[in-house]
Amino acid sequence: MPPVLYEKSGSTGWIRFNRPEVRNALNLETTNALRDALIEANGDADLNAIVISSVSDDFSSGADLREMVKEFEDLEARTLTINGIIETTTNGLQQVARLMRQTDKIVVASVGGYALGAGFEVVLDSDLIVASEDATFGFPEARAGMSVTGGVTKLLAQSIGANRARELFLTGRFIKADEAFQMGMVNRLVAGGTHDEEAEKLVAEITKNSPLSVIAHKRMLQQSLDADLETVFNLEKQTIGVLCTTSDAVEACSAFLEKRDPVFQGR
Repeated sequence: MPPVLYEKSGSTGWIRFNRPEVRNALNLETTNALRDALIEANGDADLNAIVISSVSDDFSSGADLREMVKEFEDLEARTLTINGIIETTTNGLQQVARLMRQTDKIVVASVGGYALGAGFEVVLDSDLIVASEDATFGFPEARAGMSVTGGVTKLLAQSIGANRARELFLTGRFIKADEAFQMGMVNRLVAGGTHDEEAEKLVAEITKNSPLSVIAHKRMLQQSLDADLETVFNLEKQTIGVLCTTSDAVEACSAFLEKRDPVFQGR
């Protein structure tokens, strides 16, 4: 069975982890399959959203420890170097993070059960997070003498604040979905087992809007988080200047005056 399943449903690409026998732990094959699915979805002009979920109760329990043990054995046998392990592991996860943050598609993580370590990294790489009330998040790396690799030292701090992020990284403490929701990390908190359904609803809410405006706001948010305020002012001014001249903007005004729903064409 492939470690990741990919399918299209309307204008949404669904990517599902498919290793339920190991709680969807991420090994190199799974990371590469996730990367390939993201590349395929990103290149599909018919899609405007990507949802990442799993086929089982758990989103992903993190790195596959069996693969790590094998790597340590190879290190001892001198058939593999530590630099080789680091490059292979970090390059794959960081490439996934870049694809998710840079795509114009809206990326939603639909989370049930455990989302730990590298699995939690994938969640934080998403634009929006829908979580079932049974979801659990955490970075156990400090307990295992390891560290995170997917850019999440920045992303988690942006999401819940540096002080809370520091506590989670340093203690390795796991948090339940309701606490993550209260922290502002989770966008939608739903009853157990209904996260995929809610993710669909969230995508529908977004995709009924002007696609050009949605893409522009995603880009502006991404750039603004790394910019000073004056740069943000200029970016917003440039963006509204472009959007005001689009057919979608005219359609929105016409629909308002005619008391009907707008029909956006992405032009």
